[in-house]
Order: sequence, then structure tokens, then C-alpha cells
Amino acid sequence: MYKILIKNNQDLKDAITFFGIEWEKLIKEEVKVFPCILVSFYANDIEFGEIYRFTAIEKSDFQSNKIVYQK
Repeated sequence: MYKILIKNNQDLKDAITFFGIEWEKLIKEEVKVFPCILVSFYANDIEFGEIYRFTAIEKSDFQSNKIVYQK
């Protein structure tokens, strides 16, 4: 599992180069805003061969640090 900080288009291009051009479409489908963290999952499946899955974590995915207590 790799976790890569994507801050701009150059970082996105670097990530695509790192994983391979064959994964470009899947990576671009996940990375919608900058900055984000691109997380990869790798499996070597007997039936399908090498497989990568990607997800992107955006700042909006995190909850606020402010905790509100209700009485």
C-alpha cells in the first residue's frame, strides 16, 4: 500500500508514472481535487493477475476537530 500526497498536476503526473500509464484512467477518476492523498491497494490475483485499486482522501473527508456536546 502506497500513500502519495498529490498537491498539483505535476504530482498527479508523477504518481501516474510511478504506477504505470495503464493505471492512468483509474487514478484520474479518483483524484478530483488538490490536495489529496492517493492510496493504492495492490493484489496479485491468480485469475486476473496484478491489480491496483486506488482511492483518494480529500480534506473534506475529515471531520471537524470541533466536538459539539448536546445536553
